[in-house]
Amino acid sequence: MTKRIGLFGFGVVGQGYYQIAKKQKEKWIPDTIVVKDQKKRRSSDIRFSYDSQDVFDKNPDYILELISNMEEAYEYASEALKRGITVISANKKMLSAHLPELINLQKVFGGKLLYEASVAAGIPVITNLETHFEEDNIISIEGILNGSSNYILSRIFNNGLSFGEALRLAQQKGFAESDPSFDINGSDVASKLNILILHAFGKFVGEKQIATFGIQNLGEDEIALAKSLGLKIKLIAKAEKDYRGISAYIIPTLVEESNPFFGVENEYNAVKINSEHLQDQFYQGKGAGSLPTGAAVYGDLIKARNGFGYNYSKVNFDKPLDEKLLNLGVRVLIKSKSEEIIETNIFSPEFIKCIDGFYFSVGKIKPKNLSKLNELKEVSLLALPDFLTSSDVLKSLEGIKKSEELLFK
Repeated sequence: MTKRIGLFGFGVVGQGYYQIAKKQKEKWIPDTIVVKDQKKRRSSDIRFSYDSQDVFDKNPDYILELISNMEEAYEYASEALKRGITVISANKKMLSAHLPELINLQKVFGGKLLYEASVAAGIPVITNLETHFEEDNIISIEGILNGSSNYILSRIFNNGLSFGEALRLAQQKGFAESDPSFDINGSDVASKLNILILHAFGKFVGEKQIATFGIQNLGEDEIALAKSLGLKIKLIAKAEKDYRGISAYIIPTLVEESNPFFGVENEYNAVKINSEHLQDQFYQGKGAGSLPTGAAVYGDLIKARNGFGYNYSKVNFDKPLDEKLLNLGVRVLIKSKSEEIIETNIFSPEFIKCIDGFYFSVGKIKPKNLSKLNELKEVSLLALPDFLTSSDVLKSLEGIKKSEELLFK
């Protein structure tokens, strides 16, 4: 029996889904496609609507919510769930903000919500958390969750581009938006990590609680330091749980060659899950682009047709869903034009060194201060691997500066 499908949005993800559906099985082509911009030139072979009610008037079996506007997306998804319709979404900002309400709507009205495409595009991490790890105790989950920022870092390290050059190339390739703020400041990753925390640990922390620092302030010194040590910089999101509770952060991180994230390049994403019984599992796949994300939407539709839904088995619905994160320090290298900023935000600095007008220090950062520091252009942070000592960092920094002096004499 043919199912009715309504589609909201026909941007990068919507077009990717449509291309796959048309190639695979015609029955998965949407009956109604609602778009907003009536002036935009579109294919004459596809019929579009500009009224969202047209989707609901046709009593669809499935609704694909693939728009960028967070509040409109929530309006469409919640209305569909109240009608008992299966919703497939790729809107991480909407889901991160409204997951508790949407889960409740599913329980009350019997609708179903799937959103694999919202986190790591081509990697089925949410499905794995809900099935493969359903009865296992997850200890930590970490990953590269933004294809745009990873593409930028890859071009800097592998092709010697400047940050600005790498960003422009990412925009030309369609991996970064014209306004790339959410990609490079870590906000996009915070939404995704917030979703993963709920599926991994059964708690809703809210992305505003997640300590976040992006890549937008990385300078030549940090890049030269990484290269001199044979390391790379990756924007790593990490969440851990122990007997005290949950901790989480997103920080540009120095990774060594033996680290599985070292070789994750360009628009690829990767996720590592550590659990009590299965221990370490590593997943890698494309995290940006029309077809990888559209394929995740298509995959959710097929899973829904086969009766799959999230059980939220790690959630105890008899207790409050909200959770306050632990305020555990993270060992970092901080660079700032102000010594006061370092002294205010670092616990027991292992050293503070002024080199060419910048203050460098290694110490433990207070997570609650990360978001505040993210707004300061003259401050950069790098999370450090355990094996890297203060003397290693200081020696490399001083070596870089001496090399520069010799170069320009």
